[in-house]
Amino acid sequence: MREREIIAWIAKRAPNFGQGLRVGIGDDCAVYRPAAGEELVFTTDFTIEGRHFTLPDYTPREVGYKALARGLSDIAAMGATARFALVSLAVPDADFVKPFFGGLFGLARKYGVTIAGGDLSRSDKVHCDIVVAGVVPAGKAVLRSGAKAGEILYVSGRLGTWKKRPKPRLDLAGVVLRHASACMDITDGLSMDLDRLLRASGVTCEITAPPPVMRGATIDDAWHRGEDYELLVASAKRMPKPFHEIGIVVEGRPGSPLPPKGWDHFG
Repeated sequence: MREREIIAWIAKRAPNFGQGLRVGIGDDCAVYRPAAGEELVFTTDFTIEGRHFTLPDYTPREVGYKALARGLSDIAAMGATARFALVSLAVPDADFVKPFFGGLFGLARKYGVTIAGGDLSRSDKVHCDIVVAGVVPAGKAVLRSGAKAGEILYVSGRLGTWKKRPKPRLDLAGVVLRHASACMDITDGLSMDLDRLLRASGVTCEITAPPPVMRGATIDDAWHRGEDYELLVASAKRMPKPFHEIGIVVEGRPGSPLPPKGWDHFG
């Protein structure tokens, strides 16, 4: 197919739930009008062949699914509701496009996410850059920087196994919004992301329990491997299941008492 035909195919099938979107696919920009009392939260993520996935270990459908899941995980960490996404995709072959968007559209429909636009190009390897926007009540976005001494640290599930089809924890976004003072998603390894949250909050912590471990993984995997797509939360309130307590926030030199051995793109 030629580019015009590919774009027409995408526009015909892309999920569109409205919800404030005035102009979507087909113009130079999407136009979105948030409701009164809402703020928009934005995230962007690369999904790059050879860095985040390899072919043929991943199918194009799995790549599309994961590209959107990465962004939705960030939206969940803010306690927000996902609204729309913009997808830029560069591929070596047009045959990659339909199954890629098949995986992405399926996940978008599951969570009510409108695909509002994007870009297409050709490249020697697959590159995807996705922007996801969500909404949150004004002034209520849950940041990394809100943890305070005396609060408890939790993770939202078992860690340690690389997931081809990660589940973004949007099912827990409402709990995060109501109960968490700080949150971030765990993608670069719990040890690395814990250090980031504590530094952002200007505090440290005491580890009170190991994180729960996925079957087939080790405790080192749970601490350091990454790609978990679970949530790390600080809260003054007792968090309900499936959250597991791992530590307590204390005053001290900002950062984690554990060495951050997780994923570093330039390390």
